[in-house]
Amino acid sequence: MSDGPREPADSAEITPAALKELLDRGAPLDLIDVREPHEWELVRIPGARLVPQGAWLDGSALATLRPDRRPVFYCRSGVRTRAVLAVAHEAGFTDAVHLAGGVVAWTAQIDPGPPGP
Repeated sequence: MSDGPREPADSAEITPAALKELLDRGAPLDLIDVREPHEWELVRIPGARLVPQGAWLDGSALATLRPDRRPVFYCRSGVRTRAVLAVAHEAGFTDAVHLAGGVVAWTAQIDPGPPGP
């Protein structure tokens, strides 16, 4: 038995291109930015909602997840989302994924704009 959330498997990542394809198809996703509000104000992925990492780590944000939508988490570069993803998986949202490379990869590969904070 572990003392905390397990580290998610690498297969729990989604590439920016794969995410764009799902978004373009209208797939039932819950796109969640786990950065802080000041980062959100600078750059974000269209259609996302902001729920900072702290709310996931203390468990208070879990009630906002909808079972009919696949959670997709992102942060600046993909580091913070790994901890959030582990929390979601432990709570039973085993289909949850995180965006490989975060908003930095998204802006570099899909939607060029100002660099993410």
